[in-house]
Amino acid sequence: MILRPSNLPKLAACPCYEPNPNAGPAAERGSALDALFRARMQGDMDPSGMAHDLNAEDIGAVEWAVTTLKVLAGDAQVITREEDCCVTIPGFEKPGTADALILGKFAHADLKTGQIRNYREQMAAYALGLMEMHFASEWTAHLLFCDQRQVVTLHFSYDEAKATVEKVIAAYRDAGKQPAICDYCGWCDKEMTCSLRRTLAQNALSVSEPGFLFEAVLADNETLGKFLCACAVVNDYRGKAEETAKERLQAGATIPGWKLATRRGPEFVDHITVGHHIQAIGFGLVLAAYGNLSAKKFRELWAAKFPQTPFPEETVKHGHTSLSLRQTHKN
Repeated sequence: MILRPSNLPKLAACPCYEPNPNAGPAAERGSALDALFRARMQGDMDPSGMAHDLNAEDIGAVEWAVTTLKVLAGDAQVITREEDCCVTIPGFEKPGTADALILGKFAHADLKTGQIRNYREQMAAYALGLMEMHFASEWTAHLLFCDQRQVVTLHFSYDEAKATVEKVIAAYRDAGKQPAICDYCGWCDKEMTCSLRRTLAQNALSVSEPGFLFEAVLADNETLGKFLCACAVVNDYRGKAEETAKERLQAGATIPGWKLATRRGPEFVDHITVGHHIQAIGFGLVLAAYGNLSAKKFRELWAAKFPQTPFPEETVKHGHTSLSLRQTHKN
């Protein structure tokens, strides 16, 4: 694997991490928003040439990032041309690429999509390279989480950035490194072959063996946590196993205890036909039958129809709060 700054947060969580070469839809969307962000910063306001279809929500997210970056930069020049944002980083074979440079403030910015995650190690690598390139002893990194409309700002001294990067690289190059269960397991190329995940799955499957006492699992919090962690890994394997079984059954193979079941598709009336009859039936009755519209979808419709008018946030209603179990640390 070629060491890249973008992999550092994953390697900090698991030194055995390897990126999956098949980028998913989220990665494709991120690349498209990044391209639009650079274009907007360089004065190109037409998104029609983008390879990825962008909706009103995507465009709104980029507009927020552009406006926010300009506020952060103030009077300082912002550089976003990709070839001008290359960063040579000590210890890396290839340079990284920041999304924006604010050299007058010894700072850079990176556009991030999706949920707020840890990017400290990646930003430390950029900061280290930029401090080397511009003879600075301190650097600032602005993370623009455009979907969440939130800025996370990180400050680095030269020594701090260097130590952060070197720690991750040392762990990655350690011949005796061991895998760790982390939030990036589903992104790793070794998701289905990782020795630790296989061990956890094997331990979870031991519930079928004689002598297993589920009451003992429930009685001890430490044991319960480990059991749930193992079950989460088994669920990943189950998904892959079901996908494989379906493919083989469709090809005519026999899998003992399993068969394909065909479910008839739901009956429906398309929106054009509904629109033709809606006045006769009554708008109120039809809209009530359709049910509530998500706030996200309504914002998209509003932005497309009224781009210059602020969205009426007071119209958004909130459903009942629910509780779910979320993993906070890995056993």
